[in-house]
Amino acid sequence: MKKISHKKIEKICIELFKKKKVKKNIYSPVVNCLIETSLRGVDTHGIRLLPHYLRVIDTGRINTNPKIKIKTTNKTTAILDADHTYGHYACDIGVQKAIKMAKKNGSGFVVIKNSTHNSAGAFYSLQPAKKGMIGISFAHSTQGMIPTNSKEKFFGTNAFSISFPCLNEDPVCLDMATTQISWNKVLNYLSQGIKLEGDYAVDKKGNSTNDPKLAYGLLPTGMHKGFGLGLIVEMFCALLSNGPYGPDLTDMFNENELSKKRNLSQFVGAINISDFINLKIFKKRSLEMINRVRLLKSVNNKKVMVAGDPEKITKKNRIKNGIPLNKELIKEYNQLIVMYNLNKKFII
Repeated sequence: MKKISHKKIEKICIELFKKKKVKKNIYSPVVNCLIETSLRGVDTHGIRLLPHYLRVIDTGRINTNPKIKIKTTNKTTAILDADHTYGHYACDIGVQKAIKMAKKNGSGFVVIKNSTHNSAGAFYSLQPAKKGMIGISFAHSTQGMIPTNSKEKFFGTNAFSISFPCLNEDPVCLDMATTQISWNKVLNYLSQGIKLEGDYAVDKKGNSTNDPKLAYGLLPTGMHKGFGLGLIVEMFCALLSNGPYGPDLTDMFNENELSKKRNLSQFVGAINISDFINLKIFKKRSLEMINRVRLLKSVNNKKVMVAGDPEKITKKNRIKNGIPLNKELIKEYNQLIVMYNLNKKFII
């Protein structure tokens, strides 16, 4: 691993998108999301995805000149047609719309359709939370979860994120897949040639495996409970948008499908806390609650943490010391830097 300044990586990403003639208003949320996600330690959904995001411009999957359409259906609801552009851009527009509705009417919810991968849900749920609201983000994905008692996969890893503000520190943020691990983590381990941690994956026969080469599907978090949560995420995304789900979605990395549109759906929302309780009181009680949890006696001498604590610690460290990149990712970035004739100063 080699640690690289997030500012340098950010500049590389921006320059590469410029070379691909992507407009600033479109690439900015993509870059911001990837950098923020890697700073928080969610490496599976961070800067490692940039080479793929650039590649699918050439295959025709990504529309870099989309005609975004937002249909406001009520005071608190809207539907956004992403026109097959980057999911980060579409969801960023969606969450800003949700915040605006929540400020005026108490809550705001936006369904995004005809979208693509939007990386980590925390990037979207944190935005309302930083404005004194509860932030919500749901995103479905290509089939990868093995339903309880099944040998076949059906729903995706179907992640969701919920954030809320806290006094004198960044918001509390839960960001999780409804499987024990994400499929991107399997691919990340596969690229590094290392075994998976824990019994989270199964092979095509339904047997547990920690070999990423043999992994066919992923087990739900908490068995049938995670499966149920995955179903709920699918409802918020595919059913509300009237879009495809599970087996009917285009795979993200399949070489034979890179030119196909993904037709993903997402759901983002904001709830105005001030319409329920004084925001200052909420933030104060929020801090009191999580600190009481943090002060609980540990069974193994490790700190008791609440959702988002590990990411806060990692972000502080990586802002200071840089984001760790493995040899494979450094090679990919350097190849792109040479391919697109970027200044040699960007070589990692």
